[in-house]
Amino acid sequence: MSKVEIAIGGRDFAISCAPEDEARVRALVESIDEHYQPVAPRFSQNLLFACLRAADDVYEKAGVAPGEDPEARQLRERLADVEQERDRLETALSSATDARGRLERDMKQAREEANAREDAEARAQTERIATLEQRCEDLQHRLEDAQMQELPFASGPSIGVDDPDLLPALERFAGLLETCADKLEGRA
Repeated sequence: MSKVEIAIGGRDFAISCAPEDEARVRALVESIDEHYQPVAPRFSQNLLFACLRAADDVYEKAGVAPGEDPEARQLRERLADVEQERDRLETALSSATDARGRLERDMKQAREEANAREDAEARAQTERIATLEQRCEDLQHRLEDAQMQELPFASGPSIGVDDPDLLPALERFAGLLETCADKLEGRA
């Protein structure tokens, strides 16, 4: 232990402290001496008032009331910050949940509309195919009927049954009709 000479209110004192605490003790004594004022008749009362004012300054600078734990105050402030952040996150989560619900509803509606369009297009396509198949079938029957009948202009001088180009042309035409019918039926 080392002995330290201190002065408060013009009076000298000798106290003992650890060598590493000597500078801290001197700083504390200076703080108390700055608050010392001879307002009471006895030195001990004046010293008591100086210590009270010094302690009040410490609490005021720390931002806490006497007897209040500065760490508890900091924890309360941190808790308030965390609660505020929690409220902000809950609001954001609620907004995101609402947006997700709207998105899912819109996606369901878009799927339903797309399915309805696809169904309508498929029905229209089926109707077109049926119409084309019927037309092909009608043309096939007419061609077959025409092949069975004698052509009315066969007796004319330039075109006749013996015309070598007529039969191959009609056969090519019949082949084209069959190809068309096969494509419409999905066989080709």
